[in-house]
Amino acid sequence: MKIIEKIFAAEDAIIKNPVVNPKLGDIAGGNTGGKIIGSLLTNVFTTMIIAGAIILIIMIIWSGIAMLTGGANKERIETAQKRLTYAIVGFVILISVFAIANFVGGFFGLDFFKTLKLPFPTP
Repeated sequence: MKIIEKIFAAEDAIIKNPVVNPKLGDIAGGNTGGKIIGSLLTNVFTTMIIAGAIILIIMIIWSGIAMLTGGANKERIETAQKRLTYAIVGFVILISVFAIANFVGGFFGLDFFKTLKLPFPTP
């Protein structure tokens, strides 16, 4: 009974996760698991969007080269056009997912979507 009284008596007690190293910085040290999971989700989401953009660029270049080298082969040109169409649809889906995630994060007040920013290369 004394243990329970000591636990409830400390109002400002912070429960620290012994698994997380407090030297990792502000995200891991002493904060809730929600911030760690939010940071993980933000990193995974950003990585997926960047990978999708790289795949999109590769598909567009591949389709363009196939169209240019297709010559009179109608089947090869149609295949390249379908690939280009799929790449454009994938781009629209990629942008839609990013927009929906930002909207949902702002609507529900989810902190980990507020930190979602795509790193654009600058010259």
